[in-house]
Amino acid sequence: MKKFRMFSGLVLLSSLLLTMTACSGGSETKKAEKKESTAQTSKVELSVEGGSYIIPDGEKVDDETGFLALDIKVKNKSKDKLDVSSNDFALYDEDGKKVSSEHVYDSNDNFKVMSSESLSEDKSFTEPLVFEVTKDAKYELHYKPMYYSEDEKDEGVELELNTKDYTDDTKAVQALTSQYVTKVFYGSDEVKDEDKQAAGKLELANDIETERKTYKEESVNCLKDEFSNYEPSTAELEKVVTQIQQTNAEKGKVTYTFKEFFPESVVIYVRPEMVFLDDVDTKSITDKFVEENKGKYTDYTSVRRDAEKYLLQELPTKINEAPINTDDNMNGEGYQVKLEKKDGKWELNSANESRNYYFKSMKAAFRGGLND
Repeated sequence: MKKFRMFSGLVLLSSLLLTMTACSGGSETKKAEKKESTAQTSKVELSVEGGSYIIPDGEKVDDETGFLALDIKVKNKSKDKLDVSSNDFALYDEDGKKVSSEHVYDSNDNFKVMSSESLSEDKSFTEPLVFEVTKDAKYELHYKPMYYSEDEKDEGVELELNTKDYTDDTKAVQALTSQYVTKVFYGSDEVKDEDKQAAGKLELANDIETERKTYKEESVNCLKDEFSNYEPSTAELEKVVTQIQQTNAEKGKVTYTFKEFFPESVVIYVRPEMVFLDDVDTKSITDKFVEENKGKYTDYTSVRRDAEKYLLQELPTKINEAPINTDDNMNGEGYQVKLEKKDGKWELNSANESRNYYFKSMKAAFRGGLND
């Protein structure tokens, strides 16, 4: 992140000294709300316990297609051992086209698809399988062991399902992330109606009020560090920080895209286009101060002190006039923000720790380029 340059016209301050001294110094995925679907033979019982839409890392989805993770339960009803593999399953669409399961995993290695299992009599397991599907279509889930003895011809099982019965919560979690930006980084409770509607009953687990207060205090302290000659008051600093927040809320733009989306964890790219203090026209402020105070000072220390005070007072107006921009060091898709489901709510990882460096960089972008 580029450091905010306090004065772009510092050399002109020397003109403020009297002639006699001039020469001496120069920023819970829902399960399907449907009845359990079950089919069985004399040897195996198959059911779909639920499911949810996900986004594997590196994949793109739209409103028409997506990746459906089905929670599949298999129970062995025979007296013999039953070997089950993900290769035993496939979806078939209405045209009879086969859809094989996808091998996917999340970055936390918590989401694991079905691989292979061995079941003894009356034992069962439930594990997910992921299929790329059309979101509003009918399919048949087929289970047929790749290996079976000649007297086990009845082991094949088929289940009908409709992908519209499974809820896609990606837009809801995106809306929660947008709500966090609005409440914490903009310091506002004016959440967009579309975000409220998209989020539905889902909630953030974060303590928003505490995080909002902490972010404001951190921003004030970061700005204070930029002043070396003038000791600004908290009220003066808060006025500037508030103006940054208001300008970003009014003029800024934030784009959200998913890196990955799983039932219990999400990584979302947040790409802010904000106002940066480095783009504020501080030179015009300095020039004006110079013009209004020529010949009024006898020492350079007083010049710098009063110039910094004047700059601080004028910053809010110039911030509102500054263009929106992006951080030069930001990845093209944005900063990676992680969310994790806890007790039915989604917690955005805002921890101040070294491994959460993307979030730290994002905070700096939202506060105008001021680093901790």
